[in-house]
Amino acid sequence: MFRMLAFVLALLLLAGSVDPTRGWMVTLTVLTGLGALRRPWWRFGPPRLALDLRLAAFALAVVLLTGAVEPARDWFVVLSVVTGLAAFMPRLLAFDAGEWRASRRERAWARRERRWQGWVEDWEGDGWR
Repeated sequence: MFRMLAFVLALLLLAGSVDPTRGWMVTLTVLTGLGALRRPWWRFGPPRLALDLRLAAFALAVVLLTGAVEPARDWFVVLSVVTGLAAFMPRLLAFDAGEWRASRRERAWARRERRWQGWVEDWEGDGWR
């Protein structure tokens, strides 16, 4: 949800519908920062940052907020592209330093495959005859 709101705000900044004042840049930074959390703050345990495009969107928003670069149209184009990719394809460019986790779909497929292998073994053995 936060990533989608950040993408909409980046598009509004790009279109010129919203002036890039400090308040809007703070809002954009907060939205991208909350979207960069892999584990939300309301669950138990420490929050973890995602090392992918979500963090890139957050870093770009911080750079624009601090004034390290002038908030011009070129930077808003880059911001819109990065927040759009972070909203819809966040794991396109991911760096998980040795921490690979299978997705929910891959784990479910592995369970089905193990179950199927058990059925095949039962069929080939004396289990079904």
